[in-house]
Amino acid sequence: MSDQKYPSKIKLPFRIALAAAAAFCLYLPYSFFGVLPIFTLSNEYAAEENIKQAERQVDTKVASEVLDEEIVGPGKIFESAEELAQAKVDFIWCRFCHTVEPDPVHRIGPNLNGIIGRRVGSKEKYFYTRSFRKAADEGLIWTEESLDDFLARPKELYPGNRMRYDPVEDPDKRARIIKYLKAYAQ
Repeated sequence: MSDQKYPSKIKLPFRIALAAAAAFCLYLPYSFFGVLPIFTLSNEYAAEENIKQAERQVDTKVASEVLDEEIVGPGKIFESAEELAQAKVDFIWCRFCHTVEPDPVHRIGPNLNGIIGRRVGSKEKYFYTRSFRKAADEGLIWTEESLDDFLARPKELYPGNRMRYDPVEDPDKRARIIKYLKAYAQ
């Protein structure tokens, strides 16, 4: 009898199967969500856009401290508390992939804090698809109108992007989502 628990004939196929399983696990998030399983570097526009965003926020509160009473009322972002509540409900699906807090943590999609007025495809430490990098090279800026257009037809504007949800067809829902983002764009 041999002292080996497993004969050498079994070890090689087992190691190959183990390597294949590991490769599949690394590829699975990319194939389903379009994200890379490894850390990626920022694009060249991120630092420039961060400086611009910091200049816009000099005299405003940190976006995580946005209180309902500051954004609800006549002449403010939301006309009523009900509209804000509906906007929060509308944004729930976005929260699966995006964060809006000032912490730059990304999920499947980039953090959306301060997105309005920022160059498309310019968040730090996020790997953008080719279409978003092209838009960044062209100097496109996220405005309320461009966000509305993107939410209405994301696959047409930025082919190959990672958004897995259908376009937001209801213009009122898109408007509420954009207002919600606007509250975090101070």
